[in-house]
Amino acid sequence: MTEIEQELIEKISHLDSDKQRQLLDFVRSLEESMAALPYSAHELMKLPLHERNRIVGEALERSANEDTELFEANGEADFDDE
Repeated sequence: MTEIEQELIEKISHLDSDKQRQLLDFVRSLEESMAALPYSAHELMKLPLHERNRIVGEALERSANEDTELFEANGEADFDDE
């Protein structure tokens, strides 16, 4: 068993049963989302535009209720146009 697996088991064992159930539900949702995305970015770009848009749109709909943080990879301060 790896260090990570041991730490996970230790941390999980200290959670109450309700928190353990929430964690299990979260892990299951991760598995489902990974199964729902069979394409790499490279494979996705090879698809026809309408097919890409459909797949990406479905993924966005699935993630609509997730708590996410949006950020700008390159903000205004990152560009020096002078």
